[in-house]
Amino acid sequence: MWERKVVPKDVKEGQFAVVAVKCEEPKRFVVELRCLTNPGFLRLLQKAGEEYGFKHDGAIAIPCEPHELQKILLEMKEK
Repeated sequence: MWERKVVPKDVKEGQFAVVAVKCEEPKRFVVELRCLTNPGFLRLLQKAGEEYGFKHDGAIAIPCEPHELQKILLEMKEK
């Protein structure tokens, strides 16, 4: 049977959560779906799939340091 999952209040429609995990203190980000069109972000997702698989609940674990993900998000915001 289908089980309803609770979405955190800070994740709005058109967004999803990711966690940069290659650091001492993992950092959570809420990103927009348009990130799925960014080549740099897509490379990180591919790497995440290779390292952790594709089936999981909650935020997506991204195998990078927070500053790497912040750089991609900042570049997208500036465009």
